[in-house]
Amino acid sequence: MKAPHRSLVTAAGLAALFAVAAVPAVASAQRQQAPGPDTKKVLVTTFRGDVEGGVRVADEVRNRVSSDFSIRTLMPTSKKDINNTLEQSGYRPDSALSPNDIKELAKLVRADEVIDGTVMKTASGYRVNARLFVSRDAALSQPLLSTESSNLGDVAKQIVKEYDAARKQLVANQECENAIRDRKPDLAVAAARKAITAYPKATISRLCLASAYQSWKTTADSTKPWADSVISVTRQVIALDPRSKIAFTLAYDAYKAKNDTANSLKALVGMMNSDPTNTTLRESVIVELVQSGQAGIAVPTAKQLVTDNPGDPQYARTYWLVLRAARNFKESVPAGVAYVSLDSAASDSNYFFRQINDLASDSAYARAAEFASTGAAKFPRSATLLVLKAQNERKAGQLPAAKASLERALQVDPKVNGANLLLAQIASDLNDPAAAITAVKADVANDPTNKERDAGFLLGLGQTAYKAGVASKKPEDFQTAVSLLKTSDEINPSPAAAFLTAVSGFSLVQFYGTQLQTSKTCADSKAGQDALMLVNTYMPRGGSINADAAKQILGAIPQYQAFFDGSAKKYCR
Repeated sequence: MKAPHRSLVTAAGLAALFAVAAVPAVASAQRQQAPGPDTKKVLVTTFRGDVEGGVRVADEVRNRVSSDFSIRTLMPTSKKDINNTLEQSGYRPDSALSPNDIKELAKLVRADEVIDGTVMKTASGYRVNARLFVSRDAALSQPLLSTESSNLGDVAKQIVKEYDAARKQLVANQECENAIRDRKPDLAVAAARKAITAYPKATISRLCLASAYQSWKTTADSTKPWADSVISVTRQVIALDPRSKIAFTLAYDAYKAKNDTANSLKALVGMMNSDPTNTTLRESVIVELVQSGQAGIAVPTAKQLVTDNPGDPQYARTYWLVLRAARNFKESVPAGVAYVSLDSAASDSNYFFRQINDLASDSAYARAAEFASTGAAKFPRSATLLVLKAQNERKAGQLPAAKASLERALQVDPKVNGANLLLAQIASDLNDPAAAITAVKADVANDPTNKERDAGFLLGLGQTAYKAGVASKKPEDFQTAVSLLKTSDEINPSPAAAFLTAVSGFSLVQFYGTQLQTSKTCADSKAGQDALMLVNTYMPRGGSINADAAKQILGAIPQYQAFFDGSAKKYCR
């Protein structure tokens, strides 16, 4: 046995211990008789929790067993034997042991059964919980009592009374276990039911019953509703003992067989909570929850692993990744920072990519840009980090800074993916359509496969510019639309770009046709002729977008053509 989890006995506890030793109960009938060959031995160790109370309850229960049971039936392991064995194993006498350490002690003292429990001091006395478990498996347990009292002697009396009743299931339960081992599930079911009849609150025998049902799936009885039967029984066990690891384990298997994901995950969490010190189990539960898309359920467990193992980078990493999977970015980012503070080698470029993306997903664009700046300083040859910095600076409204970041990125890698298109977007944000066109052309030059995307981007800008012209009636807005739309059509010809180019051109035709009547200038005449050429060039290809509009516009062109040709002859001498 290991030697952690020891309890120190206070001076008051020693006084109580000596007082108990003077009680005449030790001179019970058991001293007057010898144990029989079939006498069962029960181990009662110091209850965990309050040091003095834990010693007193154990002593009271041990003495009560000595006085209430014939030694031919049951005898407690003596306190002397317990303490001697503890000291030989490196423990202090009266140590309050963990359930697994109690199981090891039971092997050493050859106990068949164990009474285990906790005792906590309260304002009115003590809160006591007691249970029975068989020595071979601490998880195979039976709750005995949960009560609050100031009289520990009376509590011990109640524990032993319930223990006596609970033991009535054990003989038939052994028959159940033997039948399962012999692959006779029907006999096991019958034995378990007999045990439950003997003690209606039985959990140990119900666990055997559920195991018998589960065994159907590997026998000729596999067509029987074994999963539903297991679920029904384990629900009863969990109602009696909400921390029964075996019940949750059996239920989990049954729910998985029925493809009941919601309940199987609940059983999985119940299994984990029933064995909170089992780190390996917690890790496996976390993995399954994350893989099942239920990472949020795993967050408290992953956090507890970090709390229980401070300074462990592996658990810090697990907590970070679980928070990310749960999309809890407000907590995942600081958890990631905490992780790399424990493992500096983990602060690679991928770490920065993840943190930046998570901050952006949480709309924390300024912080994401700061993270990207830190990453770019650490990895100055990473153009991608500079692009991420620019993306988040743009979203944070920091347009000049975003432009500067992109220019740095293109210096590091002139062909870095997405940089030129983002530069075009920023140019548009800064109301510089000429720069946007230049950046888009550079993007297509770097990678011709981007032409459809880039043409679509310019088409969208051209539509916006056309709408602005319709609202403002200013020729410069229509001219901006024409330059954007013509470039879109040059990069990747489309009826939509051609139609909007022609419509924008016709708006210019109308504008110059009206203005020329008062300006009477050669410049306006030529501008009108150029606009007419746009309509004649692009409308035939784009007219399918709106045939009625195309027909009306083209029908008006001859009249405008004659007007501008005559004006040119008159004013352009």
